[in-house]
Amino acid sequence: MSTIGTNSEDLILNADGSGSDIKFKSNGTEVGSISDGGVMTATSFAGSGASLTSLPAANLTGTLPAISGASLTGLSSGLSGADMWRLTANFTSNATITNNLERVDDANFSKIGTGMSTSGGAWTFPETGIWLVRCNWGAEINGVSDPFMDISTSSDSGSSWDEDGKCYAGSIGSGWMKINTSAEIIFDVTNVSTHKIRFRIVNANGSVMTQADTNRNWTYFTFLRLGDT
Repeated sequence: MSTIGTNSEDLILNADGSGSDIKFKSNGTEVGSISDGGVMTATSFAGSGASLTSLPAANLTGTLPAISGASLTGLSSGLSGADMWRLTANFTSNATITNNLERVDDANFSKIGTGMSTSGGAWTFPETGIWLVRCNWGAEINGVSDPFMDISTSSDSGSSWDEDGKCYAGSIGSGWMKINTSAEIIFDVTNVSTHKIRFRIVNANGSVMTQADTNRNWTYFTFLRLGDT
């Protein structure tokens, strides 16, 4: 038997029998119910949702209104890795750049993440990911045909190298001329232990001076992590 009763000050609605629901009607039409499993339904709900908690994301549907993200936390700020290094001393030779390197230390510079490291001319990435690598070569050249800096990558810890990018100076006639040129590649670093990069000067022939400065970027290298591998 279904009953309406009280227990102290509580109002008790009891739909007796298994599978019996409590029904709410208005003008003879059902507008809401409470099932025997405790599920409440209605044609619509109104009021503040400020106290609602534990809403499953999978059950949220429909068009979301414009919201402010000012109080959201734990979101990525964009690039998770960014670093910049520069050459600090001039040299005149065909060579992989191994020495006289420093992370940019200007007052307004700041890297993102752990940053790159280098040893013996091979650079190690701080984490896996898709990386944009850019070199900018400043040089003073006299009568040399097609000197260039190359960007080479390795996926076997430096046992073999692929020449992936070049920045050319072009054919320079007699007389010293200053040049500034750049190149960039995208490198899929799937393993930080095996995937390396290097920068090398080729066709210098003694008449190319790679320019450097410890106080500003002249010959320098940029590393940006674009996303996950």
